[in-house]
Amino acid sequence: MPAPTSDIATTRWITPPVGARKAALVGVLALLSIFPPIATDMYLSGLHDVATYYRTDAAGAEMSLSIFFFGLGLGQLITGPLIDALGRKLPVLGGVALFAASSLALLLVDDISAFNALRLLQALGGCVGMVVGRTLVMDLYEGREAARTLTVLVMLMTVGPIVSPFLGSLMVEQWGWRSIFGLMVAIGALSLVLSALIVPETLPRAARGHGALRRAFTQYGELLRRPTYRWAVVCVALVQAAMFAFITASAGVFKTDFGLGNLAYGLAFGVIAIALVLASQANAVLLRRYSPEQLTRAALGPFIAAALWLTLISGTQSLWALMVPLWLAMAGVGLLSANTMAMAMAAAGTRTGVGSSLLGAVQFAVAFLASSLVAHAPGSNALGLALGFLVPAVLATLVWFALYRKAASRPL
Repeated sequence: MPAPTSDIATTRWITPPVGARKAALVGVLALLSIFPPIATDMYLSGLHDVATYYRTDAAGAEMSLSIFFFGLGLGQLITGPLIDALGRKLPVLGGVALFAASSLALLLVDDISAFNALRLLQALGGCVGMVVGRTLVMDLYEGREAARTLTVLVMLMTVGPIVSPFLGSLMVEQWGWRSIFGLMVAIGALSLVLSALIVPETLPRAARGHGALRRAFTQYGELLRRPTYRWAVVCVALVQAAMFAFITASAGVFKTDFGLGNLAYGLAFGVIAIALVLASQANAVLLRRYSPEQLTRAALGPFIAAALWLTLISGTQSLWALMVPLWLAMAGVGLLSANTMAMAMAAAGTRTGVGSSLLGAVQFAVAFLASSLVAHAPGSNALGLALGFLVPAVLATLVWFALYRKAASRPL
């Protein structure tokens, strides 16, 4: 997220909250950050019901996921410079209000085209809290205190993707798919009130940059012309594309191909999602001895192997036979995501804010493409899912060895 465009230190302008006030702030920021998993992972259990209600096929319903990913990418490109120009609090309130209003409208429309258009608006509003949360932490805290605060925030953020599918399954089972959007409205309304009361404005007017959006797009172009940054970002996006392919195809695989009910589907999704958490924890330990580059080089081979295994057995009638390579492939995503992201941010140099926004935008743009292709892939749902891992794994490996390492070996 873009840093303040002035030399004025925001930590001198506002006293960083401590104790209960800090806990309340981190709690609200964590709540804002779960908008995307609520609107994707929790919604997965209702995809079949949405397709039935709107008289469309599975691909038509899955397109609402692809559009949401596209909106998250576009929104991050805009939000980063916007919070430098307008401050932090006003964009947060506007984004939360847009998310809540579009969630309410989604309960009222009767046309799949209008539904998908509203999903785009929902994504644009939902990404604001995700961008502002990390920015606020860096505005308020420094050094180890900032790292500790971010650690707590990230830990709370990981709960969303794990809990959301199971909770969504329960809600669809008991009250139907509309109840999920009703929950989004309620969470959006609650977040709007809490944000107004608890989230501080951490960027003084004197530090706000006029023309921040125009300046940011110039810097985006400069970063994309930097080979180490460009190819590291492509690696991040390809690795993350596999995860979004899983999100898009999981309902078709678990519910359609294997006949799981809503509750069983939520549990199966959670088991695979746990691979991300465990792999991330293992990566944190490994980073004490190895660099991100070393871990990336070591993990790419097993990632391809797991994806190839998944592809070769995609026609299996055994769910457990499919779950094992799928779990290992998702663990590969967990290992590679943080390390490739660290390389990208290191390549951004001092432009960490703009670099972060651009990284997020490219990531979700590729997620939009990957989820769209998986949603319309010919053959079985399981084959589409498997290719959603194998193709990004092969491309990421080629990009890293043939392009990133070559660029990194050259002086800037």
